[in-house]
Amino acid sequence: MELGLKCEAMKKASIKYVSAYLPENVVYNQQIEDKIRFEGKKIDQGFLEKLFGSRTRRIASDDMQVSDLASQAAQSVINANRDTVIDLLIFAAASSDLIEPATANIIQGKLGLTCPVMDIKNACNSFVSAIQVSSAFIEAGMYENILVVCGEKLGEVVNYSPQTSEELRKCISGYSLGDAGAAMLLGKNGSEIVYQKFRSWGEYWQLCTVEGGGSMAYRDYDKYYFQSDSRGLKKIFEDEGPKFVNECLNESGWRRGDIDCVVSHQISSTTTDQIARYSGIPASRFVNTFGKYGNTAAATIPLALNEAIEAGKLTKGDKLMLLGLGAGVSLSVQLVEW
Repeated sequence: MELGLKCEAMKKASIKYVSAYLPENVVYNQQIEDKIRFEGKKIDQGFLEKLFGSRTRRIASDDMQVSDLASQAAQSVINANRDTVIDLLIFAAASSDLIEPATANIIQGKLGLTCPVMDIKNACNSFVSAIQVSSAFIEAGMYENILVVCGEKLGEVVNYSPQTSEELRKCISGYSLGDAGAAMLLGKNGSEIVYQKFRSWGEYWQLCTVEGGGSMAYRDYDKYYFQSDSRGLKKIFEDEGPKFVNECLNESGWRRGDIDCVVSHQISSTTTDQIARYSGIPASRFVNTFGKYGNTAAATIPLALNEAIEAGKLTKGDKLMLLGLGAGVSLSVQLVEW
């Protein structure tokens, strides 16, 4: 093997392009609050902003599918990389068009691609999990250019009419959900992904669920709603997050002070501040999009990364951390030299 080819083969996978798509419909907290009925009454106005810190989110129209959100974001990537041959398409989201076939097949048809396709599902960590899988494929030489796409349409799983206080407690996090699409092109000769680590605690899977649609509750309509034990999830993340981040930084050799930008999943407007406290990384280096878009599930990290790029918060040579938090429960750290 020639030296140049050998060096090319040894290169890490890279992020080459990022794009996002947001539905035009901006929905304010008051519109969400007006839809909620508990014990026959509306909830107080201002309740959601006080609870989550959110102000608006985007909601897709009824006739827009999850695959449409993903395809819109993906088309921007394709348009900007006309000379790139995409040889694998991965759809990665908590949402989907249907159970069978893979949503990736539908997106492939809409985009007119001919490459192999697959879905990857890991709750809010679906997209970052797809980055990890893509990196392995690229570094193994199986594929050269992989398009990872995401579409999250979450309004259908929100329960606006809880019947009991316990039901309200479980479904209240759903009132922060928003819709979005995102896409990322991965290959070589871009922003190198220099470190990745994932960890899961499956014993806590019941803390955050949408049970309907699978074998547990296939025809139980009441199980098609998003339910979450927010306090339980927060405790797991607070207990395990600091140890996990410290472990990743020690293994990678990165110092906190060297990290220029952190893009994390966000379940409230205070998520980034909480992570900043336990990670020791200044809050000013985090990208916070929750106030505008709410919790967009697996689209959150690529959406926030796209915002950081467009706002000029990342320049060549910067050190970027992607931090995933997902139901299941799972955590991830990915370090990128921009």
